Amino acid sequence: MSQSISVVVPVRNEHDNIGPCLSRLDAALRSHAHEIVVVYDRDDDTTLAAIERLSPKPARLRLVHNTLGPSPSFAIRAGIAAAQGDVVAVTMADLSDPPEAILEMAKKIRDGADVVSGSRYMRGGSQTGGPPLKTILSRGAGLSLAWVAGVGTHDATTSFRAFSRRFVDAVPLESRIGFTFGIEATVKAHSKGFVVGEVPSSWTDRTAGQSNFRVAKWLGAYLRWYSAAMGVPLAVWAAWLAEVSRVLAHPHATLLERASLLASFLSILAARRLRGRMALVDVAFPVCFVAPLVDARMATPYGWDGVLAISAALLVIARLARKRR
Repeated sequence: MSQSISVVVPVRNEHDNIGPCLSRLDAALRSHAHEIVVVYDRDDDTTLAAIERLSPKPARLRLVHNTLGPSPSFAIRAGIAAAQGDVVAVTMADLSDPPEAILEMAKKIRDGADVVSGSRYMRGGSQTGGPPLKTILSRGAGLSLAWVAGVGTHDATTSFRAFSRRFVDAVPLESRIGFTFGIEATVKAHSKGFVVGEVPSSWTDRTAGQSNFRVAKWLGAYLRWYSAAMGVPLAVWAAWLAEVSRVLAHPHATLLERASLLASFLSILAARRLRGRMALVDVAFPVCFVAPLVDARMATPYGWDGVLAISAALLVIARLARKRR
């Protein structure tokens, strides 16, 4: 397949924004092979009439009718299915995300990444405007998934992202409501061993038209993928913290015990980095490094049997979380 960037733009009555959006996309991508795929749900969408009035129209513009269902995720999935490039990017028609960042995202894809976020929350990224609750939830989810689960991006919920052709062909998306395709793609890529990356991006709230984002209505769908990603990491870190509490709570904890906490912590991080993600087997690091030392000193009924019982319970919880994906 020849190198080409497909940009998917889902629309719903974006008549005020579509002209400036297509103009900036065309200018940003003019020197590179590309196509712009505008996806609409209904024939009476006011965006279509606005595109018809454009003169001149972008030469590499395609219109795709979404027949999967009336939702942003369905429109995006329809656009991705119709895209022909080796890199498939998704952006919104309201220009909240900078089209100029698409080339940097495409470069990262071609350098080996599979899912790349235009990240508001990494160094160099920013966000201006937007509902406070949406910002808090999005930032909290993104940073916790990065720090706790190590998913490879600080902005797992953004809709501004790019995909490699190998990911698009291998991993079907199933999101049906809202913009949950973004976190779904991040979680699936991370769990299946694809490379997740990010580039800094500046998000600015729309200045024209009406947002279709519905926090309360879509929260459950976001939580489904968030919990799927966090189940195993939380089990591992909870097992480590259980040993931390046992060591630090005792006034006579030895230097070796404290060193074993650090060793198990670094081992978890090293295993995550080498593997690309955390696994249930990582619970063995605190159990094997720390627990025997504490048990030898404490000689209490809790000891080794208690650690194994807690670890087993955490593993069961993590296993159930993984089955929900």
